[in-house]
Amino acid sequence: MRPALLLLLLLPLLACADPYYQGPGFTPEQQYAATAEIAGGQAPVRRPMSEEQAKQAVARVARRLAPAGSSACQELGRSCNWRFIYDPSQELNAAATGEGDIIIQRGVAEYARTDDEMAFVIAHEMAHHAANHVQSTTQRAQIGGALAGILASLAGAYAGVSADGLAQGAAGIGSKLAVISYSKAQEREADAIGATIMRRAGYDVAQARTMLLALARLSGRTETSLLSTHPAGPDRIASFDAAVADMQAANWRLGRSQGG
Repeated sequence: MRPALLLLLLLPLLACADPYYQGPGFTPEQQYAATAEIAGGQAPVRRPMSEEQAKQAVARVARRLAPAGSSACQELGRSCNWRFIYDPSQELNAAATGEGDIIIQRGVAEYARTDDEMAFVIAHEMAHHAANHVQSTTQRAQIGGALAGILASLAGAYAGVSADGLAQGAAGIGSKLAVISYSKAQEREADAIGATIMRRAGYDVAQARTMLLALARLSGRTETSLLSTHPAGPDRIASFDAAVADMQAANWRLGRSQGG
């Protein structure tokens, strides 16, 4: 058993109404351009990083994102209590449980080239929670039962605290949450809300796009579980571009979009 090294972070948020974001559409030409862009680049490689370095990177980004997530959640009318959990597995994966737990595996830090890219992966999972995607997805009995078991195992996953605001989870927690998969509409909504969260935290939204390109170029590789539940491809990148333009036009206000 690895010792738990990091602190459980709980951030109470206010509640209002259900969130909603309907992003604008994109043209076939935009999708073709994204296809060419994906094909024209190289898939990212894992960075050499010690486990302590990975933990510190995840903790640093999670702490910075938390207040911005609070702001977004409040604006969307959600009640959110964040718990950021470090999973020492080397897969590139992250997950939200729907109970405010955001699980980040070591591979996220190792594959992200910058804190900005890592911030998008984490903020995207925060957005799934803020938009109530996990709860709506787990209405199906089979998924709901599996998730309940995982949440029960999480309850005993912490033993000790540290000052850097992150809980230590058991290896493989994030992969077990692959039981949850989202619709394309939910993924697009989480991309838009996640980009807003990272922007409010002072991160570069343009690097969210570079992370999406990296994930698209990793499609079919075995290093990542993230793509099994969060497919990345030209349609997602074209949709992201349209959503960012829409959010910029709305001055990054969340809620009901005018996009179609």
